[in-house]
Amino acid sequence: MRYANPNLTIKMIEQNRDVILGVKIRLSKYVAGENDLRALGLAREAADAVGLPLMVHIGDTYSPLPKILAMLKTGDLVTHCYTGREGGILDERDRVLPDVRRAIENGILLDVGHGMGSFAFRTAEKAFSQGVLPGTISSDLHQGSINGPVYDLATTLSKFLHLGVSLEEVIRRVTANPAKALAFPSGTGSLKTGSIADAAVFELREAPWEMVDSMGEKRLGKWRLRPMATVKAGHIYGNSVVPVYNL
Repeated sequence: MRYANPNLTIKMIEQNRDVILGVKIRLSKYVAGENDLRALGLAREAADAVGLPLMVHIGDTYSPLPKILAMLKTGDLVTHCYTGREGGILDERDRVLPDVRRAIENGILLDVGHGMGSFAFRTAEKAFSQGVLPGTISSDLHQGSINGPVYDLATTLSKFLHLGVSLEEVIRRVTANPAKALAFPSGTGSLKTGSIADAAVFELREAPWEMVDSMGEKRLGKWRLRPMATVKAGHIYGNSVVPVYNL
């Protein structure tokens, strides 16, 4: 707890408003222990002081999810929403918790945050069957997940195609929705005339491929998004075709 200092957090954010988009707190037992709600309260204090959203890392927490959700507000985000660990969005009978539905109704966004240990096909499939989809899709790509099971954002997006989310909705949840959630400049996350010319160009390829979640469970996919080019502020980076992996 001695590292959780809202005053220093507020000061750092005020000095870097151009790059800081919110406050994130990780509440896993091995990080926060029994102090998760106390730490969340300090993060809440910092986020409210600077008027930015609060993102909460769930899964394997000391306190149950309903108590955590009770401290969130409209515009906040819950990441690792399809975790296969304890403290997720499903109850012991695999039903979406009523508190999760209320949180969504109150404008709290569910974020994927795949990562090394935070995405389970089974959780996503159970939630989807009950109409609970993510607000934003993210990879949580880092040193521990880049060589599997995440690999890259395109692979994460392709998993959601396999789960039955339409291509249009997959793209919306990785562009327009996060741009709105994190208050990016108007037009970011879209292809509207006059907006910033940032774009990721993909090819949708039909090819059988094996995918794996964070729990080691595998699925056989049919469709896969393949990165082709990156455009930043109107400039194409790399070659016109930049394959990231072999199909």
